[in-house]
Amino acid sequence: MSESNGGGDAPEPVDPGSPRALPPHLDPRGRRSLPPRPAIVRSAAAEVLPAPPRRRRRARRILAWTAAVTSVLILVAAVGGYAFIEKLDGQIERIDVFAGVSGNKPAAAPKDAKNILIVGSDTREGLAAGEGTQGRGKTFVGGQRSDTVILAHLYGDSDKAQLVSFPRDSYVTIPAHTRVDGRQVPAREAKLNSAFSDGGPALLIETIQGLTDLRVDNYMQIDFEGFQAMVEALDGVEVCLSEPAKEPLSGIDLKAGRQTIKGEQALAFVRQRYQLPRGDLSRIERQQQFIGAIVRKTLSAGTLLNVRKLNEVLNVATASVRVDENLTGNDLRKLAVRFSKFDAGGVIFSTVPVAGDDKKNGESVVLLDKPRMAALFASLKRDLPPETPEPESATTPANPLTVKPSAIQVRVFNSSGVSGLGRRAYDDLAEEGFQLTGSPGNRGPAGDGTVVRHSRAQAEAARTVVASIPGATTQLDLSLTRTIEVVVGSGYSGTVPVEVVPPAPSAAPAPDAPPPVVTAADDPCAP
Repeated sequence: MSESNGGGDAPEPVDPGSPRALPPHLDPRGRRSLPPRPAIVRSAAAEVLPAPPRRRRRARRILAWTAAVTSVLILVAAVGGYAFIEKLDGQIERIDVFAGVSGNKPAAAPKDAKNILIVGSDTREGLAAGEGTQGRGKTFVGGQRSDTVILAHLYGDSDKAQLVSFPRDSYVTIPAHTRVDGRQVPAREAKLNSAFSDGGPALLIETIQGLTDLRVDNYMQIDFEGFQAMVEALDGVEVCLSEPAKEPLSGIDLKAGRQTIKGEQALAFVRQRYQLPRGDLSRIERQQQFIGAIVRKTLSAGTLLNVRKLNEVLNVATASVRVDENLTGNDLRKLAVRFSKFDAGGVIFSTVPVAGDDKKNGESVVLLDKPRMAALFASLKRDLPPETPEPESATTPANPLTVKPSAIQVRVFNSSGVSGLGRRAYDDLAEEGFQLTGSPGNRGPAGDGTVVRHSRAQAEAARTVVASIPGATTQLDLSLTRTIEVVVGSGYSGTVPVEVVPPAPSAAPAPDAPPPVVTAADDPCAP
């Protein structure tokens, strides 16, 4: 997808070998005193943090800043200590964003649902020509811009959140507003990132609320340099590329396959958009995959049980986050309690539906699919997570089975209250050809029915399992990945052979079909 520099974001060549040391306030090895940031709204107990250096390289203008917010909240909840929360609250800067929001305010989210607008900005406020990332002549750009915007919806009655990404070149209606120089600007159609550059957080919030009809409850803005520091504190994260990637503008130079990356290559992985099959949309896929990798890494035992590493990650991440003035320490505690129930499978990724590309006023723009977009945001407004399969009896499946038992990994648990029934089911399934893993264990209170628990990716394999166990039902479990769990009830009576047919060639989804659900537990290879 070609792009112009109308938003002030034309890429510049980056020397992959140039040294980029972490700024002192984000270096896990220690902090040094630096001049304070411009005046902002702070809590009374907030610690005055040193400011990042103002000379930033363009490679730090990245798209994975949302990983910091998501991971910080999950990590705070995981460690479970209010002392941590109090300390981190004092390190988070607060900015006044809602005072300038005007226009009609959408209805509040139902129950305990919440909408958080997460934004990454590349500020050049106050930089002279040629200073830091500031260009000269035609490349001179003032103010600040947003590369990508994410609306995070926390579902009220579940341990799930959906992160909806908006391409920065989305062609949307920017509400009428007053510029900082006092000039009145009428409502107009323009790129989404121009809302932030023209009117800052307030105008961006108004634009998103008008586009989605969802009320924005809180706002988070990320300092880009903190991303690199956080990945360094985690000792890198694992990603997968479907083919080698080498592109000079981003500086990416990675082989195909799985690998652990950090530093310059982590920045390049999420920054590259040229030579990708779908431009910014492919970059959003990379961004979401990287967030998932960070969530999985931060929730791993190696991170959660390492107090020193937890401190490093939490300190550099919270030093990078600014939030709205209404998000108090008590609100952070409530969010921590909610996130303590999350797992990687509960973090759902999606992108606002796109209809295609176009040229508007000489610039490349992304056209949004308004009917599908309206359906997506209507479901969020009603606080309805993406649909999950209904439990079904698989003794006589409606469609032919396509996954062989030998390709399915199964673990057995006994919830029947009958001693030895789990071992019997284990042996029966092994005889049918399933791959059994681990030893049978006990789980939950005694019950009659046998339940086959599975991830979204293993839904088709789960049909084969329940077809082999008369009377069994399926249950979606977003915490699972490849292994399917069979929880045996007292009504278990044995297994039966199943007949599997080769899958038919896959057909393209219908234009109005819902997009597949992708979560942080999924680990695909990136384009």
